[in-house]
Order: sequence, then C-alpha cells, then structure tokens
Amino acid sequence: MIKLDNLPVLNIKVDNRELDSQSLFVAIVGSRFNPLEHLEKVAESGCKYVMCERSQEELTKDFQNDINFIFVEDIVKSIQELGHKVAIQFKERGGQIIAISGSNGKTTTKEMLFHLLDQNFSDQVICTQKNNNNHLGVPFSLFQIREETKFAIIELGSNHPGEIETLCKIAVPQVGISTNIGAPHLEFFDTLENVYKEESVLGHYCDLFFQNTDDQFIKNFETTAKVKTFGVDAPDYKLELKKQSVLVNGVELKNDAITGKHNFINLAVSFIIANSICPEKNFVEAAASFQPTANRSQWVKWHGAEVFLDAYNANPSSMVVAVDGFVEKIEESACVILGDMNELGSGSKEYHRELGAYLRRYPNLKKIFIGRFASDYALGLDEECECYDSVDAARRELKKLPEVTNYILIKGSRSLQLESILDI
Repeated sequence: MIKLDNLPVLNIKVDNRELDSQSLFVAIVGSRFNPLEHLEKVAESGCKYVMCERSQEELTKDFQNDINFIFVEDIVKSIQELGHKVAIQFKERGGQIIAISGSNGKTTTKEMLFHLLDQNFSDQVICTQKNNNNHLGVPFSLFQIREETKFAIIELGSNHPGEIETLCKIAVPQVGISTNIGAPHLEFFDTLENVYKEESVLGHYCDLFFQNTDDQFIKNFETTAKVKTFGVDAPDYKLELKKQSVLVNGVELKNDAITGKHNFINLAVSFIIANSICPEKNFVEAAASFQPTANRSQWVKWHGAEVFLDAYNANPSSMVVAVDGFVEKIEESACVILGDMNELGSGSKEYHRELGAYLRRYPNLKKIFIGRFASDYALGLDEECECYDSVDAARRELKKLPEVTNYILIKGSRSLQLESILDI
C-alpha cells in the first residue's frame, strides 16, 4: 500500500492475475513473458495505474485511454524506490519493520516470529514469502503491507558483498537480528570473516539489534544501535537448552514439532524479539503450537518410516547441526541421505570431505550421498556408504529403504529437490 503524489492510495502488484481497481501494477518484462503484451487483462481487472519502462511505451498506446501509465527509465531501481517509500510510510503510521539476516536459520526464525505475532495479532502481520529476500524480493515483501498491517518481518539474503546494505536502505528496519555466521555462499566471500562483515551490516541500520553472544564473530560486534544480547551466558537473555525445550531467562518454551538445538535457539530468538516489541503479550503458548513449513526441518511419514525432511538449503554448518539434532532425537536404526552443498566456491570438494569425516562419529548411521559431490563425502567418510550421481538414480534404488530403517534424515541444497525421493 502506497500513497504517491496526485494518486489515490494503491496496493502495489507485480502479478497481473492479482489486480483490481485499487492496484498499481508494476510491469516487469522478463525473458519469457512481457505483461505489457496482455494489457487487455489489466484493463479488464479495473486496474487504472501501470508502471513500466519507457522503452516499452509502444505497447501501451492502444490502452492509454483506459490506463494511466507511469513511465520510468529503470524498473528495478523504481521497484526499490517504491519499496522504500512503502517502508517509510508504514513506519510513519506506527508500523514495525523487523529484519532478519544471517547465514543459517533466518527463514525458520522468520516463520517462527510470524507465527508468534500472528497468533496475537491475527491478519496484522506480513512476512517474506518463498525466497523473496534479494534486491527485488525485499520490495515485493514490503508490497504486502496493507492498512491493517502492524508488523512486517523481512528476510535479508546475500550472495555478494554489499547486498545487505542495499536491502537495509530499502527496508529501513527498526529491529534487526543477524542469526549467526556460517558458510552459505563462500564462493563470493572467500572467508567467514567476510561473511561476518556482510551479515552484520544490519546492526548499523536498525534502532534495536539482537546480538548472538554464542557466535564467535557476532559476539564482538559493536554498533551505535541499542543492543540486546542472547546466548548461553548472555547478560540480557540467557538461554538454557534442554532435550525438547529451551529456557529464556527461566521461561520454558516447549515444542514437540521441531528438532535440533539450532531450531530451539531459533524459537528462543523469535520469542525474545516478539516479547521485546510486545511485552504485554504472552507468547509461550504460541511457541508451543509452531509447526515447521514444507521441506524445512519437517517430519513426514514415508511407508512407515519417520523422515526428517530439511531439503531447502544446505551448507557445512547447517548440515552439522541438522545431523546432530536428528541423532539426538532418534533412538533406533537410522539413515542420513545428504545431497550437495552448493555455492561453496573453490573449496567445495574439501567441505564435502570434511563433512564426510564428521559423520565418522556416528558409526551406526547408514549413510547415503547424492549429487556431484557424493564421492567427496565418501572420501572423507572412508567407510561403507552408498553414492548416487542424481536424485533420479537414488529414487529407484531407495524405494525399499523404509523396510530396513525407521528414521531417515534428508538434507541438501534446494537445486537437488531431494524431497522428490519420497513418493508421497
């Protein structure tokens, strides 16, 4: 929702299937589809305002009596400027923008925080959808804001140095957290120190920053923003992890649907943020009712076996905590199916070998590796395992796996679509 000079208050849309008389349609021309070639649909919807690049003006001539066209030179830059204006106007009317960056756990933390706030402020909370956390995704997320919205939870992602700062300038958040520092996209950052420099930028752009004192990098972060610390020995919010719960300053948060210490830390962080911005609410009950979303730390049944499906993304640090959390949870025969960890740069083979070596500490686990780095996992493991070049090859061979094991972990980078192994 945005108010522009000489225009009514409008809802910004980037999908011509969602238009109505209250819409400002931002027409993005793609390599396969140009919405300006289908302006009859826009006119039929009742939409009266369309923003597009001036280079496309010829396509608009037959509709200029029905539609008001706003011509711009650069549609991407204009989308970012619109997102920024939405954020500013939202804040001016009392809205709160909460930004989440970090190497691991930011999407889960976003989903948990959304759940906690939505349980107390139904239909007044929006958050980043799908993977809309980049230079276009952040504005798209802000475009969800409506008159009734009170909280906007915005995920910030980065593949290259400088991207977090760009996103912060668009979203101008009041509250921020960088969850932790790991190795998500090392091919463009080279070192964890550079990842830290990128992810911690958020702390310089918000009014209140939540600092993870258990992270070896973030614990030393300094900012002029107000800081609240959390961690095992943090002065502000002390965390104590138990098998199926976490204590935040003595308040116990239970949840039977999530697995792994890392996810209970995510739950604790969500609780801390929600409680800090809305101290009058009780979020303990909401924390207990959170359910993981599809392909993210989700338990599903597969022909009698219990499958811990975490096939949305993967990097060395998230792999380790997923395996550890899985092993801590299960008590019977089990198997791990691990796919490639992508975007790790020149050290990719070595990272896969190191993770293979890490798995030696679990000799009773059956190990299966899938993808172009399967042999590197196996080389590091140096013990019996199964390797497959592709998901298709693995799917055929693994159909009978539930007959020999009760618990299965499936984790790998999104591009492999490991969830397709399950014929459910």
